[in-house]
Amino acid sequence: MAPFFGKLCLLPLPMDSFSFDSVSHFLQQVEGAKNRKRQAIDEGTEPFLTDPSTFAMSPEIAKLVDEEVEKYGDEALKQIGIVALGKWADYHQGILQEHIDNDAMAESLMTLRDISSLNIALRLLEEIGSFGGDEDYRRAMRQQINQAILEKLEEAGRDPEEVFNGDSEENYHNLL
Repeated sequence: MAPFFGKLCLLPLPMDSFSFDSVSHFLQQVEGAKNRKRQAIDEGTEPFLTDPSTFAMSPEIAKLVDEEVEKYGDEALKQIGIVALGKWADYHQGILQEHIDNDAMAESLMTLRDISSLNIALRLLEEIGSFGGDEDYRRAMRQQINQAILEKLEEAGRDPEEVFNGDSEENYHNLL
């Protein structure tokens, strides 16, 4: 019988071709095979991924970055880098405050040195141009950010004029 699209086609297999006593046994065999594969992969990537000069990100984030670069060119990389460094600097600011609160002078100075380095890196990135310019990227981000803010305000039952009228001390950056 020839297979047809949209129809189920079963292939006759003798039951003695399976060597599993139960579903549980089958799942154990599958898990064991996967563990062996995971171990082989771990051993194969270990020299590369434990090297301190290797920098990596999760495959999910790498995919998102690739999609942004495909849409907007290298400006996306610049913006992502600046945002990431800014978040890292903010994180260090919080740790610095903890060190100050705990009178940890040596740790405070080391953290302050890191913050200074991050700020230098941010300034350097800001000065680098991108091949495609930033107009398309900024327009797209403005639309996406504005939509996200609108959704947040609607969820909270608030009106945009409350937040953006200039009288409010609220930091609208927290809406994202």
